[in-house]
Amino acid sequence: MPPEAGNYAELKKLLEENLEATKENNRLLREMRRNALIGLAVKAVIWLILLGVPLFFLGTYLGPLMNAVTGQAAGQTLPTGLFGLPSAEQMNQLIEEYQSVYQ
Repeated sequence: MPPEAGNYAELKKLLEENLEATKENNRLLREMRRNALIGLAVKAVIWLILLGVPLFFLGTYLGPLMNAVTGQAAGQTLPTGLFGLPSAEQMNQLIEEYQSVYQ
């Protein structure tokens, strides 16, 4: 059933309105995507600042304090074994020092 001659103009008008609505929708979606990406980048920068600045200050101000507590400032070294545990040689040296002091 073919449309009547008067309906062609109405159909064309509806198609043009549909095209305009589609273009507006596409523009809005692109804008939303751009704003979401910018928001993600801003949040990432804020989190990096919030986590990075305290870690920097902890390392700067507590580093010398930790070295003093662990004895590194006096020339002593920390255990160098696996996972920071003393090696077999360090354990033997510790046992020998203990035996020489308490025997």
